[in-house]
Amino acid sequence: MTAGDAKALLRARMRAARDAVPAAERDAWSQRLAGHGVGALRERAAGACVSLYWPMRSEADPRPLAHALAALGAELALPAFVGDRMEFRRWRHDDELRPAGFSTFEPLATMPVVTPTLVLAPLLAFDRRGGRLGWGKGYYDTFLGGLDAAAARAQGRRPFVVGIAFSCQEADVVPCEPHDRLLDAVVTELGYGACGVVDR
Repeated sequence: MTAGDAKALLRARMRAARDAVPAAERDAWSQRLAGHGVGALRERAAGACVSLYWPMRSEADPRPLAHALAALGAELALPAFVGDRMEFRRWRHDDELRPAGFSTFEPLATMPVVTPTLVLAPLLAFDRRGGRLGWGKGYYDTFLGGLDAAAARAQGRRPFVVGIAFSCQEADVVPCEPHDRLLDAVVTELGYGACGVVDR
């Protein structure tokens, strides 16, 4: 079985597991997730640019956590898509948004483009070593790969990437390829955990 086939099977299995959780329970879990996340990320919040995503379908909602981090001094950003490229634009909770497809929204093109230092990343599956399985479009891996390369050239810090998920999305092993960006940590309704060895 190829890595692509293994990923497709895992996507289908994890999407079904997440879809099976009632909406009210997912909402409660997202609030619980926020409590765990803000406790663990408190020291990173002040002065950080925190990127989140607008949840679609049955995804864990990162907005309660993002708003809690903003209250601690973080700037928030949402993804926007320009052709096949993803960028992040500054966002405040009362800013106007425009539809971005799949019942999601993005900031207007007039909003400033920013560079996240703390990324709250969506996913379909994760494992303890930091493997992350997304929808398969590669937007996050490409974007984060560019930020990692820029940080290496400037001898700066890579963005700290936190997977946002429910515990039912954990896999024993997520098949990874060389271009896949590993997570630094994951937060679910059960708690926050660092992935692998992270030097920060």
